[in-house]
Amino acid sequence: MVPHRPPVLTAKILATIDVLSEGRLTWGIGVGWCKEEFEAIGTEPFEERGAVTDETITACRVLWTEENPRFEGKYANFSNIFFQPRPVQKRVPIWVGGESGPALRRTAWLGDAWYPIGTNPKFRLDTLKRFQGGIDRLHKRARDADRDPKTIGLAYRVTQRGTAIPERADDGDRRLFSGDDAAIVGDLRALRDLGVSDVDFSFDGASADEVVANMKRFREDVLSKV
Repeated sequence: MVPHRPPVLTAKILATIDVLSEGRLTWGIGVGWCKEEFEAIGTEPFEERGAVTDETITACRVLWTEENPRFEGKYANFSNIFFQPRPVQKRVPIWVGGESGPALRRTAWLGDAWYPIGTNPKFRLDTLKRFQGGIDRLHKRARDADRDPKTIGLAYRVTQRGTAIPERADDGDRRLFSGDDAAIVGDLRALRDLGVSDVDFSFDGASADEVVANMKRFREDVLSKV
């Protein structure tokens, strides 16, 4: 969660990861949801987590790109500093997690991709129609920010799938990633047609070997047919 660390420390950690990975870092961000966590680690107030996140993103961009970084904000202030190493990537991609209005606004203004989860009970995106509606809202936010919606990537997080979950969502439409392997193949193709480039799946298993075996089985039975 972005607000859990000071902005300059966050920038340093991420820059180091990008250098060590030879430019393969993607920064997935969230603002946090558990107030007790914020209180336990002594962060800025929980109610300010959105503002802290926005300012941290902006401060990181300054530190990563400017020869003589300078920033004056509420949560970060710096000037006359030496910041090295800078990331290998000219622009570290930021994937914004969240499904709410503020998350869409943050994506439109500051993010490189939207990375929602389908099963948030407050903002469900668990059917194709609902997810399309979320994309439409994101694109409107992008246009309001004078930004081409095509410059914002789309990803999707799947935590539940298969025949073990109900086939119908509470709006009566078919739930994404419910049903057999053929249905999941169809969902992946449908998301691809919407412009989704990345889908993130969870895999269960009682051991590391079992998890890997489940991943291989999914690759053979589903991904190979997309």
